[in-house]
Amino acid sequence: MIKKTIRTTLRIDDNLKTRIELLAIKNNISFNTMLIYIIELGYNSYMDRFDKYYEEENEKVKREVEEDVQG
Repeated sequence: MIKKTIRTTLRIDDNLKTRIELLAIKNNISFNTMLIYIIELGYNSYMDRFDKYYEEENEKVKREVEEDVQG
């Protein structure tokens, strides 16, 4: 797999930028690497919640269909 770099513009508040810079220094990695890590972490947690939500919705629909068939 070939990894390509895509240039984007990210506007963040100075306070948040400073906190991310401090985290990067603490973990001995670059600012950009830390941003990528945070974005991936956020995406993964979003997808986990998204998947869980739709699993719960599917269960609700199945229960409603079963109740309609029985009732």
